[in-house]
Amino acid sequence: MDSDINYIIHKSLKGDKIYQKILLKKLNPLIFNNIYKYYKASNPLVEDLLHEGYIIILQSLKDYDAKRNVHFLQYVKIRLFYFYKNYYKKSIKNNTLSVEYLNETGKEFKSDSPAQISTVILKEQKAALYKCMNELSEKEQKVLNLFYFKGFSIQEISEELNLEYRSVINIKSKAVKKLRSKCYLLME
Repeated sequence: MDSDINYIIHKSLKGDKIYQKILLKKLNPLIFNNIYKYYKASNPLVEDLLHEGYIIILQSLKDYDAKRNVHFLQYVKIRLFYFYKNYYKKSIKNNTLSVEYLNETGKEFKSDSPAQISTVILKEQKAALYKCMNELSEKEQKVLNLFYFKGFSIQEISEELNLEYRSVINIKSKAVKKLRSKCYLLME
C-alpha cells in the first residue's frame, strides 16, 4: 500500500490527471477527518469544504518542493489542517451577531451557520418568555420562578408561599397555560 500511494503521488506530481483524481479519492478520509473536527457531517458546508480540500491538494501538487525533505503526505496534511482551522476561525469571527444588533438595524441575518441562527432564535424566545412572564400575576410569577428556576418542589413552594399544595398545582398549571398561549403568539 505504501509503495502504491508513493507511486500515485509520484505520477500526480508529474501532472498525470488520472493519478491526481486517484490521489484525491485516496485522501478523502484525511479531508473529512479535518472537516469533522469543526463541522458535523449534516452541515451543508461539508460538501463545499470537501471541494476546498481538493483545491488545497491540487495546489499542493504545484507548490510541493521535494528538496525540503518532507514527504508529500505530511505536507498536504499540514496544509489541510491549517486551512480548515483558519476557515473555521474566520467563520466564527464573521458570524458573531447579537440580537440587539439585528433588532436595531432591522437587517436580515447574513449567516447560514445553524449554530448562530439557533442562538439568535433562542435569545428571541427567551426575551418573549420574559415579556410574557411580566404579564402574569405576582403569585404566578413566584410559583414559576421557584419551580422552574430555583428547582423547588410543589411541597416546598406551598410551604414557602404559605399556600395549599393543590393551590400551588393549580396556579402553576394556569400560569403555564397562559404562557403557552401568550408566548405562542409572540414566537410565531
